[in-house]
Amino acid sequence: MSPRSAAVFDLDGTLVRGTSAERLLVPWLVRRGVVGWPQLASALGRLAHLPARGATFALRRNKRWLAGVRVERVLESLEQFLDEVLMPRICPVVASQLFQEKVRGARTWLLTGAPDFVGRAVANRLGMDGAVATGLEIRNGHFTGEISGRHVFAAAKRDALHELARELAVDLARSSGYADHRSDVFFLECFGRAVAVRPDRQLARTARLRGWDVLR
Repeated sequence: MSPRSAAVFDLDGTLVRGTSAERLLVPWLVRRGVVGWPQLASALGRLAHLPARGATFALRRNKRWLAGVRVERVLESLEQFLDEVLMPRICPVVASQLFQEKVRGARTWLLTGAPDFVGRAVANRLGMDGAVATGLEIRNGHFTGEISGRHVFAAAKRDALHELARELAVDLARSSGYADHRSDVFFLECFGRAVAVRPDRQLARTARLRGWDVLR
């Protein structure tokens, strides 16, 4: 199989404008009684023990808001969440880039630290080839509130990208990556074409220094 090109997109702040899919999902599930005070208290309890260094990483790993929740209850609500909340927040400019990448013949993938069930659902809605996201531990049909395997964030996102490229025979030098956050530098520097989407200050500076494209 000869190597082919791909376009790989981050989700939060890149395809989804302004915030993360998870921050939108939690209150939505609370309002519908899927997630309750025991889960919120558990998540807040873990926040109280964040390390002095690496707090952002630890915060993003905190999935205690799902502890004890039946998987089926979350999944059966997911399509409605996409319809009402998430899809209206998809950035039209980035969606247009996604469409253009498809027209050029690139495989399109989502690579995100969001929960895997969210990543797969969004990728399916957008007609992408697939998603690599953060797996959540499940026991007896319930989420435990812990991560299973790799948390796809910062350097781990780069590692997941390389695994995906090997599996699909993708030539990253001929491929494009889209992301918005300074933690995505590890990910973006892997591509022949890196695109900083509405970048934060630090990523914007890196993009200028490295000659990356900037999409606003």
